[in-house]
Amino acid sequence: MLSTDFCSVDDATYAAVLQTQGVFFERISLVAREKLAADLLDPVKAIRQAEILERYCALKDRKVLEIGSGLGVNHIVWSRKFGIDGFGVEPSGEGFDSSNAISKRLIAHNHLDPSRIIDSRGEALPFAGDSFDIVYSANVLEHTTDPEAVIREAYRVLRPNGVMQFVFPNYHSYFDGHYAVFHPPVFGTWFFPWYVRTFFGRDPAFARTLRTELNVGWTERVLARLRKLSEFSVLSLGAEIFLERMTSMPFDSWAGLTKVGTLLGVVRRLRLDKAAARIAIILGGHTPIVLTLRKLPPSESTPNAVHSPI
Repeated sequence: MLSTDFCSVDDATYAAVLQTQGVFFERISLVAREKLAADLLDPVKAIRQAEILERYCALKDRKVLEIGSGLGVNHIVWSRKFGIDGFGVEPSGEGFDSSNAISKRLIAHNHLDPSRIIDSRGEALPFAGDSFDIVYSANVLEHTTDPEAVIREAYRVLRPNGVMQFVFPNYHSYFDGHYAVFHPPVFGTWFFPWYVRTFFGRDPAFARTLRTELNVGWTERVLARLRKLSEFSVLSLGAEIFLERMTSMPFDSWAGLTKVGTLLGVVRRLRLDKAAARIAIILGGHTPIVLTLRKLPPSESTPNAVHSPI
């Protein structure tokens, strides 16, 4: 069911994900472990992510680093479909944090080199500067110890004219995919654990690990500090992608996002989708943030402007 021309998912890998990440996140999201495991391993998701990245740069034959390569599905699909010279970093662990070992098994099953996935963290990448054409990360930054350090490390290993894309939640928005709950804008690290415990009766321990300071303002402040190191062009913060998803793009209901898809269907039928999307963007509430930038060569001095559909 999960296998495509670009990635074969064997029964043993599915079972491992079902019993680790599936069991763990079923408890906090109340989404069935079978759906969670299937969505985490679905090669179609890797193709959708590539479609967004390829709006800003071509993947074909590029040297690519994925920070937080997870179960290795992106690495496999992108290697086979686009011929990337791919590497990933994923810390080793046990239980729901066992992605490194599972990914190496899945990569070997697909006849690729599992040593391309390195046991490391984004805060201290084991690569020389200016090493990659593309540095990519999705749904990882909110789980890191120091999100700004991860962005700085990604920028360090990015080549001039290379593109970096980080996809991560905006906690000034309305929905958390880990717990599959709607929420008001989050201010302060105490709020979200209290919120999921008080209103949904969920275990707040995992919520305490999430970097809920991530939002548009935080991103802009990090970029301002990063700009002191060298010049880059900000290609997007994801507002235009959010507008498309709200108004015209088919909605992929991965994991707990089924709830968002149901609400979006109602908003579209009422023809309130464009107004709701534009208001969210104006208020800095679009989600996810899709931070995409191009590192400029030292000789260039292009103004740093964020494209916006408004």
